[in-house]
Amino acid sequence: MNHSKLQGGATLLEVLITMMVVAVGLLGAAGLQLASTRFQQTSTVRTQALIQADFIIEKMRVNSANLTLTNLATAVANPETAYLAEDGYDDAADLPDDPACGLTGLPDCTAAQAAQRDLREWRMSLARELPGGRGAIFAVADGGDTEPNARRVVVMWREKTEAATDNTAGLAATEGTDASCPDDAVAGIRCLNLWVTP
Repeated sequence: MNHSKLQGGATLLEVLITMMVVAVGLLGAAGLQLASTRFQQTSTVRTQALIQADFIIEKMRVNSANLTLTNLATAVANPETAYLAEDGYDDAADLPDDPACGLTGLPDCTAAQAAQRDLREWRMSLARELPGGRGAIFAVADGGDTEPNARRVVVMWREKTEAATDNTAGLAATEGTDASCPDDAVAGIRCLNLWVTP
């Protein structure tokens, strides 16, 4: 019996098994890299949502003249001039009118006009910086009475959910609805809520 032929067959089998183990390992590493990239992207978008919320909160703190009890009736009548935009996702893309003030060659803005300009710039920034980015600002009630200077800032964006990668072949992914979003929540939209008293 020729031992070299038996040894050659055993070596070939060992090489094939080694190649299969390496291939499985490489597939696992690729899957891990893909998951890492997805979670990193999600983290980046959520950080941007927090930055966007902070942007409008700081604007409200600087221009808080309209957020007073004496201005409550005016705020209700003209919500955009007092940092109010109580919209669900579908309506939160609407931009307030440009007050035509505060820029070079234009007159200075009143507190109400500055609030309107801030809300307009914020919504434009959300649309630019976040996927499907939109924003809303709600009045806050305490025991049925509206707090004139408290606001709930809501940043909304489209986020690919875990279900979108685990769906059945040939079927569309099922996107969840975020319960923290304003009424008429849209599937696949995530919301960041911050309550603030400037």
